[in-house]
Amino acid sequence: MSTSPDKSPLGAGLRLASPASHSRLDHSFFENEVRPMLGSILLKKGWVTPERLDVALEEVSRTGMRLGEILLSRSWLFEPELAAALAEQFNLPYVDLATKSVDRGVAELLPLEVARRMFVVPVRFLADDSIQVAVADPSDADAQKLEQILRRPVSLAVGERSAIQACWSYLRH
Repeated sequence: MSTSPDKSPLGAGLRLASPASHSRLDHSFFENEVRPMLGSILLKKGWVTPERLDVALEEVSRTGMRLGEILLSRSWLFEPELAAALAEQFNLPYVDLATKSVDRGVAELLPLEVARRMFVVPVRFLADDSIQVAVADPSDADAQKLEQILRRPVSLAVGERSAIQACWSYLRH
């Protein structure tokens, strides 16, 4: 396989961290990105080891599952840590739905089927008359669609997936 001088092969930007017996990726390579990689955030906070991240990233490439899902399923990360890291990655606030009450009237403005599809729950009205909406993963939420349905501006915040599900159960009763 030949490569033209102006095109590098896929993965050429990755560097090996050290010539150890088990080579691993240099995760610091992505630290200064505009939107940092989730793995870099988790490493920086000390919530996951480089070795576990490498194993999880290998599983991501093999299975197509999301990194956070893999880390949670292996009990290498706790759900509040994942939510806080996603909030940092997307430059959004983190909302702890276990300690902040959800305004039932605001939450019921969004049809449950839409909330489940986007994995969100409207939480409360904010001072600027927008609605704070908790999302499990910001890449799954469509803020413009939410604004159309809610007929108000929305302010996304990241919350734990299980807490959002618990809110849905609360709203059904």
